[in-house]
Amino acid sequence: EAGAAVIGQCRAEGISGTAGDFTISTAKGPIKARNVIVATNGYTRGLSPWQRQVIPIGSYMIATEPLEPSLIRRLIPKRRVINDTRKLVVYYSTDPAGERILFGGRVSIAETNPTAATPALHAEMVKRFPDLAGTPVTHAWMGFVAYTFDEMPHLGERNGIHYSMGYCGSGVSLASYFGTKIGQQVLGLKEGDSPLTQIDVPTRPYYWGKPWFLAPAIRYYRWKDERAA
Repeated sequence: EAGAAVIGQCRAEGISGTAGDFTISTAKGPIKARNVIVATNGYTRGLSPWQRQVIPIGSYMIATEPLEPSLIRRLIPKRRVINDTRKLVVYYSTDPAGERILFGGRVSIAETNPTAATPALHAEMVKRFPDLAGTPVTHAWMGFVAYTFDEMPHLGERNGIHYSMGYCGSGVSLASYFGTKIGQQVLGLKEGDSPLTQIDVPTRPYYWGKPWFLAPAIRYYRWKDERAA
């Protein structure tokens, strides 16, 4: 209805040109554009310079089989979304229908796959909800979130290219809000103003988009979480 075309399975591989006359190289050929928004978050690798400024981290989730409504009400009253305060967080809620419990977090040192992560996620879930010890998991999946070196989300404009990324695990809520802001900025509306546009996105030496430091960092933060428990 808004006149936009969404093209799937079309990876952006590079951006060239200047404001008002950009060319985006993709797996299906070049695309010409007056305005470009980079909002790839945990999937930014290959788009310099932003690939040096966001850290892709795999986040893994499981879903239980449908549960009795009385059990759901007892385990998660009012169907709240819950997140703990550790550095290696876990988070959980019901599904939109209020029938299953969704449980997610980071449970491995290195990146893995949803099938391999499921037993560890189930064990973490049972620590919090012993009643679910025998409950089967019917779905498992993962995706990449994006952290930043200053643990702040960022939006703004660089060389005519608008960007919004680095939600640090809170993208479900922040991405929609930032998307509105970026759209307003592209249109030149004052409502798009944000103090976050004044904050530079930091990087680190020897980082080019592949977080080689992730495993030792996770070990360190796991140790800190255990000491604080």
